[in-house]
Amino acid sequence: MFRNRRFLKPLVLVISLSLVLVLSIAGANSASSIWQQCKGKTVRVLLDAHPWQQAIEKHLDEFTKLTGIRVELTVLGEDTYWDRVTLGLSSPNPPFDVFKLSPNQTGFTGYQNNWIAPLDGFINNKKYTDPAYNFKDFYSYIVEGFRFPDTKGKLYAVPLTIETYMLFYRKDLLAEQNIDQANLKTMDDWIKALDKLQAAYAKDGIAPAVIRGQDPTMPDELLAAVYNYWGKRPFLPQRMFYFDKDWNPRFTDPAIVNGFKLWAKLLSMGPKGSTSFTWYDCVHHFASGKAATFWFDASVFAGIFEDPKQSKVVGKVGYAPVPPTATGHGTTHWGWGLSIAQNSPVKDAAWLFVQWATSPQMEKLTAPMTYGPVRRSSWKSLRKTFGSDFCQAVDTSLAMSVPGYMYFPGAREVADRIIDAVIRISQGEDANQVMNWLDSTAKDIVKRNGLR
Repeated sequence: MFRNRRFLKPLVLVISLSLVLVLSIAGANSASSIWQQCKGKTVRVLLDAHPWQQAIEKHLDEFTKLTGIRVELTVLGEDTYWDRVTLGLSSPNPPFDVFKLSPNQTGFTGYQNNWIAPLDGFINNKKYTDPAYNFKDFYSYIVEGFRFPDTKGKLYAVPLTIETYMLFYRKDLLAEQNIDQANLKTMDDWIKALDKLQAAYAKDGIAPAVIRGQDPTMPDELLAAVYNYWGKRPFLPQRMFYFDKDWNPRFTDPAIVNGFKLWAKLLSMGPKGSTSFTWYDCVHHFASGKAATFWFDASVFAGIFEDPKQSKVVGKVGYAPVPPTATGHGTTHWGWGLSIAQNSPVKDAAWLFVQWATSPQMEKLTAPMTYGPVRRSSWKSLRKTFGSDFCQAVDTSLAMSVPGYMYFPGAREVADRIIDAVIRISQGEDANQVMNWLDSTAKDIVKRNGLR
């Protein structure tokens, strides 16, 4: 998932957000009653470094002019962001009021401990939310990812961005080798094409593929690879494919084994040292022209690849859904949301900030930076900005996507062992033996956490 956005895409915005435009969120007649009710208060906002953060930061003064609310902003890299969120939320006096949340173990832990404020009461209250906010404009499948403990629970964040895991490839390199992407119908077809690319470009230092290695977030993307083999079989949300209803692990299931083996194979075809690659390393290699393909990763990276200031492959990148396997075809998606700390002393002012920051008008400014709109109206209006190839790939991917969220007590430990297993397979260990080890290890983890 695209989190610590040290690559921040500068974009010349032709839309200028004025105070008049912001006021249109609520309408001139209701501006005083809604937007001025917390005048004089201060909202402390904690964000990770991200294109959305860069876009919204430019307009914070306009929020203050609209509301009379002062904003204190703190921006951190992901290496420290998650720890700061957990420590802050667990405090009776958190050092922030508004923060970015993902529907992962951090979000679930916050819900379990009553650290995050439910937002339904604000959204459905005309005192705080104007009808022009149009909450129904958000895609429901994105909203449901921020409901706990399941899709019918209370809402604990408003969506900010959505990203689906897809395939990026170099159109020019495929053309040079007379490889027609339209004829690459299956995963096996693509693997054969990668072998050809490896033979052609190894001498030039261009790897046929790049994919995340020992990145703590890698198991999120790996879910997409596994689902691409899983087929139409049901699975339990939050446990994904890895545990049945009785918490028996299923890591020896052929679909899961094949997903892990594919990831390991792609990893072995990567640049030197790729077993330790984070998302940052993968993006850097692909954007600098050192990889022919980039697998099972966030659609939002297109914003970097098409930015001349960050990329040497502008105009050379093709976008596609991940290809089908012999047993399935699918991917997963993930997103960021904006939340309020339960122990915030200014939850009313914090909601006004969340409402303003996620309004239709603001998303028209933030979405071109993130390539991941979460409102129907934004996707419709920005399709030309993103380009037809990208939009078609994302639309197709989302149509066959499921939420890639795995959270339960012990989920982080399971994820760490998943990373170990993939790395071991990529380094030549027998896949069946490794997956048997992982199955046994997962059984111990869920037992130790009281799940069985």
